[in-house]
Order: sequence, then structure tokens, then C-alpha cells
Amino acid sequence: MVRETIVLTRQEVADEIDLAAAIPAIEACLAEFEKGRDLLPPKYIVPMPLGIAACIAGYTRATHLLSMKLGQERKANAERGLPTITGTLQLYDPDTGELLMIVESVLATMYRTGAAAAVSAKHLARRDARTLSVVGAGQLGRQVLRAVSTVRPFERIYLYDVRPDQVARVVEELAPRVPVPIEAADAERACREADVLCTTTNSTEPIVRSDWVCPGTHLACMGADLHSKIECEPQLLPRCRLFADNVEHCLERGEVSQAVERGTLGRDCFAGSLGAVINGAVPGRTRADEITLYDAVGLGVQDTTIAKSIYDQASAKGLGLRVRFC
Repeated sequence: MVRETIVLTRQEVADEIDLAAAIPAIEACLAEFEKGRDLLPPKYIVPMPLGIAACIAGYTRATHLLSMKLGQERKANAERGLPTITGTLQLYDPDTGELLMIVESVLATMYRTGAAAAVSAKHLARRDARTLSVVGAGQLGRQVLRAVSTVRPFERIYLYDVRPDQVARVVEELAPRVPVPIEAADAERACREADVLCTTTNSTEPIVRSDWVCPGTHLACMGADLHSKIECEPQLLPRCRLFADNVEHCLERGEVSQAVERGTLGRDCFAGSLGAVINGAVPGRTRADEITLYDAVGLGVQDTTIAKSIYDQASAKGLGLRVRFC
């Protein structure tokens, strides 16, 4: 008998799906991906008249599941009162081809990205890190702040955004969900005070200046997933021990991609991948005063992993609309 497909909205994910459960799953995913047994087709970007569409797929042996995500960006939607980014994530049984779940993909993507930032902080930040700063108070910044705040005993959290009213809303929203009070800060203070600094914007101009970043900082650069995007001054990057979610992809469209294109960095700039650090194949932080930087463009296998976490929780809780398509 054909299994039912679970259809989940963003609100159901926000209300019922545990983000913390995704952190060890994403950690295991990054480690397993390094073993070369998963399938990660190239990301396919379709230019549209008013934006772009991006198709990402991934199969992981650990889950034995296939996911496919179609994300859309339409900046003009803001004038229409519509979201600028929309998408759906589908989860399939690779043996039968059955569609197991359809879920709104924007929040699911923020969950897996937040979880990846948390994993990077767990493995690359100093053990005595006490101050977390997040640059960007949008959808991604919220989930990164929530996830990363769980992996170190932070005593202070700073949040910066070009929109002070947005920072105020996020501080109020997250206050019951984060164990440490969140304080608004300007960009310079957020960077200078940080032991862990997460960037979560869509900026195409540098926000983080090199001379604002102190020795011993760990940076998780989660916003730059296209060559046109950049969050850090290029001169900061040679000061850092660099790690990627996928080296090849980050060289082409990650935080380092513009610096590599200009010759500021060589194509051998990465110490390795975060997965290799988790597996013990590559050393992570080697000194307390070292600046480490995790460059993340996002991987289809991470989508598969977060989809599995959402599917399992939705199945256990009876969430979503149940549909038989055939």
C-alpha cells in the first residue's frame, strides 16, 4: 500500500519541531559526508525574469533517504506584501520513489544552517568562549542564535542588524527560548566583543572589518552562499584558519570566493572541511589565539538530514496533513 505523504507548514515546524535535535544529526551528517558514500548532485540555479530558482538534492546513506528542494527568490515580492524567499522541501524513499513529506523549506533550511553553525562552534571555538555575537537579525539569524547558544556556556549574547527595530523584535521573541539575555549592539562592538561571531546576512558588501576581529575568535559565516555575497572584509580571511562545509563549493560561491578570484587567497586556502575535523582527519583549532572561520554554503545532504529529523518528529506527534497522491 502506498504510504501517506505528510504535508507540513512553516508554522507547524516553528511550533512543534525541536531545533536542538537537529544539531547532533547535522554533526553526524557532515562527518559521514566526508566518507564519500553520499550523493550530492550540483546545485542548479535557474535565472528567472525577476529573481532566481535554485534546485538542491541530496541522498545520505545514513538516512537512506533522498531530498529535493526548490527555493525561489523574488526581491520585488516585498512590494507585493509577499515573502522574498519561498520554497518547498520534499523527502522521498529512494527504493520505491514514494513521496514521504512536503514541508515549507525556508524555516527547515534555517534549522539545518543554524545547526551547522552550532557544530562549527562546538568543534572550532575556544572551550572558554563566553560571548556570542550574531550579525543579522533576520530569519537565519534567529535560528543560528538559538542553535549556537546551546553549545557553549555563553554569558553574553550580542545581536546586530541595520534595522534596530528588527533587533528589538527578535530580542523579545527569543527571550523565553535562550538561556542568556540578548543585548542589541552596533556592528563594531558585536565583532570586537565576540568569542564566537556568526554572520547571517544576504549582504553583498563587507560588514565585518578585519581590525574588529580579535585573536581567538571563531567565525561562522553562514550568509554567503552565492559568489555575489560577502560579509567579511577580504583582508580578514588570510588571518584565519579556514574550514568549509564543502571545499569545492565554497571556493566557487562561499565567503572566500571573491578573495580567491582576486588572488588574496589561493585555492589551497582551506585547512579542510568541518566534517574532516569531526572525524579527526584534520586538526581544528591549534592555538587559543588562532582565528578560525567556518565557510558554509549549505549542502543537499544537510537538507536530507533535517528533513529526516522533521519527518520523524512529525510522524511521532501526528503532525501535518496526510495525503495519498496515488
